[in-house]
Amino acid sequence: MGYSQAQKAESRQRVLETAARQIREDGIAALGVADCMRSAGLTHGAFYGHFDSRDALIVEALEYAVAQSRERIEALHTGTGASNANEPLRAIAEAFLSERHIRNPGSGCALCALAGEARHASPEVRERLTAYVHTLAAQIAETLAGRSKSAALGIVATIIGAVTLARAVDDKQLAKSILAASLDLIVAQGGDAGAG
Repeated sequence: MGYSQAQKAESRQRVLETAARQIREDGIAALGVADCMRSAGLTHGAFYGHFDSRDALIVEALEYAVAQSRERIEALHTGTGASNANEPLRAIAEAFLSERHIRNPGSGCALCALAGEARHASPEVRERLTAYVHTLAAQIAETLAGRSKSAALGIVATIIGAVTLARAVDDKQLAKSILAASLDLIVAQGGDAGAG
């Protein structure tokens, strides 16, 4: 009994979701094809029916994770995903710098999860993350009335650094302080831009 195209697409989607979660939780190097397929409810043998190689899966899973992040940021920017719709920069910063995001890297920002190991990643992975830095900076720049993209890049760097540090330390109070101080810095950069 063969699979329909719809079943194959659904299986592929499950593998991408699983791989995207796993690389954000455990890192790129830790992604094992057999474990990923098992977690997606498929056999290891079915892998090559969906992907040419582990590297191809990693790149597509990263693209999937980045697309999820872009959609969440766009929803926060437009006010459809935030309680503070009149302050999109604050909404974006609060989403990134939340304890929920820190505790759940598997469903969070791929850049925050992978920035530390990206320098050891393949050129394709680095290319995707670089493109996402540009996209994220552009999304943030739209919230900064009249501000340059360099200010937005500084905000991206602050967010990524804060999330990385908050996840790295074993002191919960210090992690909270890192997040709060970074949020204050970012909101101060927005000035009057929040109403945009």
